[in-house]
Amino acid sequence: MKYRIPILMYHQVSHVPDPKYRDYTVTTQTFSTHMKILRSLRYVPITFSTLMDYKEGTTDLPHKPIIITFDDAMQDVMDNAVSILRNSGFTAVFYIPTNYVGRKSSWMVPEVGVEFPVADWTAIRSLEAMGFEVGAHTMSHPRLSKISEKDCYEELYGSRHKLEVMLGREVKHLAYPFGDYNERVKMIVRETGYDTACTTEKGTATTINDMLALPRWNMGMDETVLSFLSKISSERSPIGLLTKNLQFIIGKLPKPVKKIIKDVVRKKNNKNV
Repeated sequence: MKYRIPILMYHQVSHVPDPKYRDYTVTTQTFSTHMKILRSLRYVPITFSTLMDYKEGTTDLPHKPIIITFDDAMQDVMDNAVSILRNSGFTAVFYIPTNYVGRKSSWMVPEVGVEFPVADWTAIRSLEAMGFEVGAHTMSHPRLSKISEKDCYEELYGSRHKLEVMLGREVKHLAYPFGDYNERVKMIVRETGYDTACTTEKGTATTINDMLALPRWNMGMDETVLSFLSKISSERSPIGLLTKNLQFIIGKLPKPVKKIIKDVVRKKNNKNV
C-alpha cells in the first residue's frame, strides 16, 4: 500500500522571532496551533525508524501518518516546542549539527546575519529519554555538494559516529544542510550507513519515494492555517480544503463567517450531485 506522508520542516520556534530569520521561524503560538490541527484531524506523527520498519514489512503505519522534523537543534525549540509535542502525545525527529552542540549557529551568519544558541548534549540526550528520534545534520553544516568527496565522507560519517557515541545507540537518519545534495553525495550517504535523508525540496513524501531524497514542507512566519492545511492535505483548492477540513475550521471562526462557509460548501456539494 502506498501512503502519503507529509514531512514538516521546522527550524526555530520562538516567542520573539527575529525578522532576519522569518522564513525559518514560527511563533510558539503558531506551532501550538499546528499541533492542535494535526490532533484534530487525527494525524499520527511517526519517526523515520517506523517508516523503515514499515518498508521492511515489520510494522504497519497509521491511517494518516506524518513526520515532524527540526533542523539544527536550536535551544528555542527545546524550550518552546518540546513541551507542546509532549502534551500532544506526539513524537518528532531532531537533526543535530554535532560541531555546534552547546555553541551558537555561526554557520548562519554569512547566510542571514544572525545566530542562535544550539542545545547542549544534556538536552539532546534528554530528547532520546523522552522518546524522540535524533538524526544527523553533519558536523559543520556545509553544503555537501560543494566540498571534496573526502570531506563529505568525514562530515557524514563523523556526525553519525559522534551521535552514536554520545547517545549509545545507532543513528540512521540524516537531513542535508541547506537541502544541498547531488548523486555523489547520495552515494556517500549510502556508504556511511544512513537509511533516510531529508531534503528541503517542497512536496509530500510517499512510501515509494527515494529514501535518500525525501521532500519536506518548510514552516515559516508566512504560514497561514489555510496554507498549513494545504501542505498536510492532498487537496489544493480552497473550496476542497474547506470541505475536507470543515469541522476543524468551523470551530475557529465567528458565526457569520461559519454560515458563509457552510453555504459555499453546500452549494458545491449540490452541484456535484
